Amino acid sequence: MSIVKEFIEQDAPTRVRVLNGEDTDAARRGDKKPIARSECTYYCPDEATARRCIAALEESDKRLRERPEELMLWDWRATYFEAEQGNPNGGGTVILGVAWYDMEFFNDRRDAWFGRMHQKIYQELGIPLENIEVEHWTRLAA
Repeated sequence: MSIVKEFIEQDAPTRVRVLNGEDTDAARRGDKKPIARSECTYYCPDEATARRCIAALEESDKRLRERPEELMLWDWRATYFEAEQGNPNGGGTVILGVAWYDMEFFNDRRDAWFGRMHQKIYQELGIPLENIEVEHWTRLAA
């Protein structure tokens, strides 16, 4: 039996990567070095909400690919879905990150997730602000 099957049978929380990001694609990151990162979680009460959230993130990533000048400042990290144990509606948590390559841009945009535009997106997805957590981390000088 595989490790994954063994733990799934034990009803252990299982995290599945649903979108690639700069941390799972060496060519995408290239020689850029993240100076900060943001870790974001979105609790989705049901499968439909989770699917809308993942689709919106995928669309956002496609738009970012069309703006290469911004790719020098930040990029998405991989996105994961962790099903909520015992949730009969298929809900769970969408987990994603942001890699920041420019400190000034990070300081200016780190709270964009809380802005009016993002709040409208969350409302359309059906994710209330109390179901969203964002933590920021900065790299110590090497």
